[in-house]
Amino acid sequence: MTPINKISLFVKSPDSLQKVERVTEMPLMVMSFGMIPILTGLYLWDLSPAEERLYTVLEIGIWVCFAVIFAFKFILAPSKRAYLRHNWLDALLVILPVIRPLRIIRAFVWLARDVSRMNRLVTIESLVSYGIGIILVAATIVTTVEQNAPDARIHSFPDALYWSLVTVSTVGYGDFYPVTVIGKVVAVTLMLSGIGIFGGIVAKIVAAFDSSE
Repeated sequence: MTPINKISLFVKSPDSLQKVERVTEMPLMVMSFGMIPILTGLYLWDLSPAEERLYTVLEIGIWVCFAVIFAFKFILAPSKRAYLRHNWLDALLVILPVIRPLRIIRAFVWLARDVSRMNRLVTIESLVSYGIGIILVAATIVTTVEQNAPDARIHSFPDALYWSLVTVSTVGYGDFYPVTVIGKVVAVTLMLSGIGIFGGIVAKIVAAFDSSE
C-alpha cells in the first residue's frame, strides 16, 4: 500500500478525528490557559518593549497552533457542516483574529466540559493540565493586583509565576508573597487547589497500579 493510500485510509477512518482530539486535548488546554497571562499582560500590565514583543510573538504562535490543529480536525471530520456547527466558536476565533482576546473563554469552556464528564476524563494528564492552568491563572491575577500595590513584593509575571509554583506545591519559601486582599485569597485558593491536584494524581497512580495487579 502506498503512503498516499495509507493517508487516505486514515482520513476516511471514522475514529481518526477522535484519536486526534485525544492527542491534542492536553496541548490545547495548556495553550488556552497560556493565553490568559499573555493577553492580560498585553492589555493590563506595564511591559517593557522587549516583553511586549515577546508576548505578541507568543500570542501569534499559539494562534497559529490553534489554526493548524483546527484545520487538521476539520479535514478529518466526516461531516464538515456538523463539525462547524459543534465547533463554531473555535472556527470564529481562528478565522477572525480581531477577537482573539475571546480565546480566554476556551480555558473555561474546557473546564466546564471536563467537569460535566467527571471521573471518566479525570486522568493524570487532565489533572496536570488543570494544575498548569491554575498556576497560570493565579500568577496572572496576582501580577495584575500586586504590580503597583504599596509595599508589593511581586512586581512582574515571572515573580508571580515563581510564587505561584512555590505556593501550589505548598512549599512557600516566603521570599515573594501577596500584600493585597485579592492576592491573599488567590494564595489560599492556590494552596488548597495544589493539595487537591497532587492528591488526585497520587490517587490515579495508585489506582493504575492496583488495576495492573
